Amino acid sequence: MNMKIESKSFHYGGNVSIHYQVGGHGPVPLIFLHGFASAHNTWHDLASLFPADRYKLFLLDLKGFGLSAKPRDNAYAVEDQAAMVQAFISEQGLNSVSLIGHSFGGAVALRVCLEAQAGKKFFSVDKLVLIGCAAYPQRLPKFFRRLKNPLFGPLMLHLMPKRMMVKGTLTKVFSDNSAITPERVERFVGYFRGRGIPYALRTTVKRIDLEEYARIGERYRQMHVPTLIIWGEKDCIIKLKQGQRLNGDLPDSRLKIVDKCGHLPHEERPAETFAAMDEFLATGRGPSK
Repeated sequence: MNMKIESKSFHYGGNVSIHYQVGGHGPVPLIFLHGFASAHNTWHDLASLFPADRYKLFLLDLKGFGLSAKPRDNAYAVEDQAAMVQAFISEQGLNSVSLIGHSFGGAVALRVCLEAQAGKKFFSVDKLVLIGCAAYPQRLPKFFRRLKNPLFGPLMLHLMPKRMMVKGTLTKVFSDNSAITPERVERFVGYFRGRGIPYALRTTVKRIDLEEYARIGERYRQMHVPTLIIWGEKDCIIKLKQGQRLNGDLPDSRLKIVDKCGHLPHEERPAETFAAMDEFLATGRGPSK
């Protein structure tokens, strides 16, 4: 990576260690929130493109993921992760931030943004970037449904070879199979290794409340924050129509569709994703509605 990245941690709630990486020394703080079954390094291809003198990047591992702690406390819902992110912003002494969230991390970013805009928090969200965001109720992907199964879920995580599971998953989240390199396979295999990972994954899925997603969705039309929505044209995890719906609901949003791309534009097409983000973050503009 061109940008020097340093690993750090902070203690959330006194005893929950949250890992993050920080890089850059610019005046614009960006907080990156990864998706489900992922971690800080999902952003590395993208982060390397950001000029260190313009931005300061914070790549968080959400609670239960990556190198963050995985306590067996059942607190893995979107609102629990949002509370952790808010504590992190406070710990960093940031008065305003821009949030970048992918998939489940996008849902967390939306929750943080809604609470900040409601005046409940000490900081403001200047801009929001949502990539393949989980913003509305939908039928859970097959992998999620299997994890929820009280019998098959634990067996799948403990007995199925991790590399086999990952390769099957990657063929669904990437449109371009050439992006499924041995290095990327190893990156994803790492997301399923480590003590506490099976509990965190299964508990996160069990805490997905589709009714709460519907209630939160009713508030999007009142959210006046400049937002860039980035979506892979071939996303089969969260369909493009969800991104188009979100673009219609958010009053100050722009939609960037990445052609021939799946659920991970920041990994599959990092240069194109960065170009859209950089223009938006610098000017507040992007593709028109």
